[in-house]
Amino acid sequence: MKGEFSQVAQTRAQLETAKWNLEQTTTRSPCDCYVINLQLRPGGFVGQVAASQVMTLVEAGGQVVAFYNQNELHQVQPGNEVEFALKTLPGRIIKGKVDSVIWAQGQGTFLASGNLPSSLAVQNQPAGKFAVKFDVAEKDRELLLAAGAAGDAAIYTDHLHAVHIIRKVIVRVGSYLNYLILKLH
Repeated sequence: MKGEFSQVAQTRAQLETAKWNLEQTTTRSPCDCYVINLQLRPGGFVGQVAASQVMTLVEAGGQVVAFYNQNELHQVQPGNEVEFALKTLPGRIIKGKVDSVIWAQGQGTFLASGNLPSSLAVQNQPAGKFAVKFDVAEKDRELLLAAGAAGDAAIYTDHLHAVHIIRKVIVRVGSYLNYLILKLH
């Protein structure tokens, strides 16, 4: 009788351990995201190291970031009006405002190594661009803004207002040109 009781207790403990292990196999997203490039299959290993990544997550409410040459940003301020047109949405102008300029880039850092920094490596690289974050206007937030989509963007500062109308026309014409698919085969 005593042996049966210990065997039942041992089986129950194994069951509780199995339930706990099963709970640990649930993959949860850290954000409101879309799962793309899912490589998770039954029996697959998931861990915290880069080699064991099994999916890519793209935020549902991602950020819009445009890259500008350094000399284009000297008058840009948060709150400036923004318009952009994406190749994935031909004929559509998306409006917003400048959230911030990210005043840092990869050329401002060195990789940790045992080597001395070389000015030749920096001189041979093209000048880096700075990222500008946009707040998309409320009416355009429901649009599918594909991650990594290319396009044209204009920031309208408090200077040279007469040129803004010309730039607005250029952005709109460029947006309609995105309907053209010119392939020479």
